Amino acid sequence: MTDLVFLHLLAGDGGFGRISFRREKFVAKGGPDGGDGGSGGNLIIKGNAALNTLKQYAGKTAFKAEQGHSGGKKNQAGAKGTDLVLEVPIGTIIWQLSENQAAHHRRLSVGGVNQSLSRNNIKRERYQVMKEGEFVPERPADDLFDPEKFDEIKKAPKFDPEQFELIKLAEVLKDGQTALICQGGIGGRGNEQFKGPSLTTPLVAEYGSFGEQRLVALELKLLADIGLVGFPNAGKSTLIARLTSARPKIAAYPFTTMEPHLGLYQNPKTGKELVIADIPGLIEGAGQGKGLGFQFLRHIENCSTLVYVLALEESVALDAEVSDDKKAEQLWQQYQALVKELSEFSQKLKTKDAHLLLNKIDICPPTFVTAATKRFAKEGLKITPISAVTGTGIETLHNLLAQY
Repeated sequence: MTDLVFLHLLAGDGGFGRISFRREKFVAKGGPDGGDGGSGGNLIIKGNAALNTLKQYAGKTAFKAEQGHSGGKKNQAGAKGTDLVLEVPIGTIIWQLSENQAAHHRRLSVGGVNQSLSRNNIKRERYQVMKEGEFVPERPADDLFDPEKFDEIKKAPKFDPEQFELIKLAEVLKDGQTALICQGGIGGRGNEQFKGPSLTTPLVAEYGSFGEQRLVALELKLLADIGLVGFPNAGKSTLIARLTSARPKIAAYPFTTMEPHLGLYQNPKTGKELVIADIPGLIEGAGQGKGLGFQFLRHIENCSTLVYVLALEESVALDAEVSDDKKAEQLWQQYQALVKELSEFSQKLKTKDAHLLLNKIDICPPTFVTAATKRFAKEGLKITPISAVTGTGIETLHNLLAQY
């Protein structure tokens, strides 16, 4: 699942103002009539509930909106550049990694990342020619970002916006929601705007202002009410398949779930709908990036409630030579290891509401279930025995989820 991409986003530059003069029959020398340039196209992010991954942007580096058209003769204004709209899944966060000076100037002049830029608070640059019809002189390119910082963020083992003090430009939470990420440049004024008593034949006009450019990270975090977390082969996929219409791959071996799955759950008691996320099985070291830990753990941050799905392997659960108390201790250590992995990724995950499930009780001796319940109660925690396969205990789980 592609849930983190780095892109160079560019709005269109404003069109150039025109230098021209009236040429009419019986008029020996007409006045200036160069029109203003059109504004550059904006680059906009839009939420699309039909998408669930950022894979359409994988392998791509830059997206640019259309430049504004230059002004014309007879005071005709240039056309505005076409906006470029990039669609993303719900739950996408747009982080700014760096920006060009035009974007930076915008924020300083209008007081905020999401404020619109007008002609009054942009840097205006004029150009001049010796006679009408000459090519517009080239101007220096707009200063771009710091590429070293960009590379540092991309190569970091963990994408951590707080560590790099990144600015959150927008967070897409609704279908159809739009966010202006890069505003197009303002069109330059034509020479008609510069005429006056002392300058009747101005050979001067303005370049269009630079469009905003930003290096951004698009980070997708699934929006779910309940997140199922556990080690591989704990039965999370079977559980979400029982509770919802989601149909993840289920098999009798670890790592059958290789990307998160969402399912819509309707509580039979309250009728309320909740979104449940099946997070692929974690491994030890996931909180430090081992395996695909960071990719999976990122999606847990948006869940309001966590459900720990704990289970022993069948060979362990049925081993008569191991006491029930030792098995219960193994289950407790499994829970502790999960908490450790979540905490190493983000301390915020420790504060979320959580429920604990002992799954696969259909293959466990009743004496082990009793011992496990007592072991967790000793720590002040309640663990709910269930079987996602047979449905045993699911009614109790419905009661727990009815409070949400």
